[in-house]
Amino acid sequence: MAHDETEKGPMGAGAKDRRTRRTPEEVRALVLRAAHDLFTTQGYRGTKTREIADRARVAEPVIFRHFGSKAELFEISLLAPFTDFANAWAASWREDPLESVDEYEMTRTFVEGFYALASEHREVLHTLMAARAKDGDRALTEVADRVVEQLASLLTLIRTLLDEHASARGWDALDSPVTVAVAIGAILSVVVFDAWVFPAGQPRPGRDREIEELTQMLLRGVAHRPRPTAGDASAERG
Repeated sequence: MAHDETEKGPMGAGAKDRRTRRTPEEVRALVLRAAHDLFTTQGYRGTKTREIADRARVAEPVIFRHFGSKAELFEISLLAPFTDFANAWAASWREDPLESVDEYEMTRTFVEGFYALASEHREVLHTLMAARAKDGDRALTEVADRVVEQLASLLTLIRTLLDEHASARGWDALDSPVTVAVAIGAILSVVVFDAWVFPAGQPRPGRDREIEELTQMLLRGVAHRPRPTAGDASAERG
């Protein structure tokens, strides 16, 4: 039988400690949500487990009982959104017949979704890259290595779906490992390394423009996209 967890209630002057019983699953979800919100806004080092516990309205030891350590909680809270997105996206485009799927919409939804995730977790991704690049917090470095491994398994899922569509559409020359690597690399570069790829002092293109260009580049390449019509050219200048 599952045991209830204790959730801390607000304490007012002279008020008694009001406690509400929660199932372990509910407590886990509350902690993950609180951790995700704080890690993405304050970063890993700027977030204390006490803050996570306060936001989740649980006692601090509950965090360690469910997740073991701050580093492990960081790992799970980061991976969950990427895993959920990859699984949902793949499921939504595994329709029958595959050749009837709109390839533009399939590409656009992937770019838009991954772009949004990379934007939301931009500082967290910087933290992981820094952890792998230099000596530091051993626990965080181990987490960074596991996150990279798990994200690589998600790319396998995406490559499998791409191979299925390539087979259905006769894209015999498609190299799915390279295609997926270029897709992820392009999106991460635009979002995470924006200061490197956009000149300083010049206006950065808007989000929609970046997503559309990434979609067109990934779907059609540079030289093999159709010529824009006069209307399209006017809209782009506007």
